[in-house]
Amino acid sequence: MQRTKIGSLIWVALVAVPIGWSIGRVVDAVSGALPPIPWVLPLLLLFLAIGMLAGARAVRGWITERRFDSRIDALRVARSVALAKASAYFGALLVGVYAGLGALALGVLDSPMGRNRAILSAVVVAASVVLTIAAVRLERAGEVPPPPEDENGGAYPA
Repeated sequence: MQRTKIGSLIWVALVAVPIGWSIGRVVDAVSGALPPIPWVLPLLLLFLAIGMLAGARAVRGWITERRFDSRIDALRVARSVALAKASAYFGALLVGVYAGLGALALGVLDSPMGRNRAILSAVVVAASVVLTIAAVRLERAGEVPPPPEDENGGAYPA
């Protein structure tokens, strides 16, 4: 599996901004109000980020410090890295979608609903950025260091 590029995460977020804005416009046209943003969403995203950071610490200890214990094995590390990669793209997607919804809410800041949606979308964007950073850390923690070289300058045969 290749390392997730930060540039591709930024592109996902940038492409998702007009998607979130368009979804907000469609919901506004149909219902006459901006789409609701659940207040529990940033809490869930932060909970996922804490899990990613805890996983990064465990995986880093397993790989770099060679703390091979029975709670974690190579398959679990591989699954953690795959989950981290998916979570990084999911977080970037949420950053873009809720930034688009927040941009739409900026147009109606004079109403309490508009202020509420703008504040909640900013909090969701911040929590999504934290999730994306934590997921990238977990993915980077799962990288295996290169094999040691022998005294002749070549790598050990596989």
